[in-house]
Amino acid sequence: MWKTLLILFVLSFHGLAQTSSDGSFSVRHLKKPSFSLNREQMRDAETIYRNACAVVQRDFLSTAGELHLHFTVVIGADQNQVLSRRLTQDDEIWMKRWDPDVFAQGVVLLAVDQSLTPDVVKRLGKRAVRYSNATVDISGFK
Repeated sequence: MWKTLLILFVLSFHGLAQTSSDGSFSVRHLKKPSFSLNREQMRDAETIYRNACAVVQRDFLSTAGELHLHFTVVIGADQNQVLSRRLTQDDEIWMKRWDPDVFAQGVVLLAVDQSLTPDVVKRLGKRAVRYSNATVDISGFK
């Protein structure tokens, strides 16, 4: 009986977060469980999310396919910051208050971070070594 109540409580607590229409991100407030973005703010957040992913895909990644991130936005934090799953369990954008610019910057950071798989990091590192070995100092030529 207690296990069932505990499970229902945990599920209802997690259900309080507001989720984007495609399930890519959720928004919750650190101190106010009933907090939610208004309809226009959520629509703007979804547009910013799609555009930030497209910009990172086009300008920084050579891979085909569309980026599809999953993260949580936490409003009511003491400072604006991005927490990567490389350091914590989940990807999160923490904000003092809702700010579209901070949100966009957070999405860009998470998109780049999630795209830097160990294989990509290894490939980029090898390319950097190749480039450094391929340079020649022209001061010795006469």
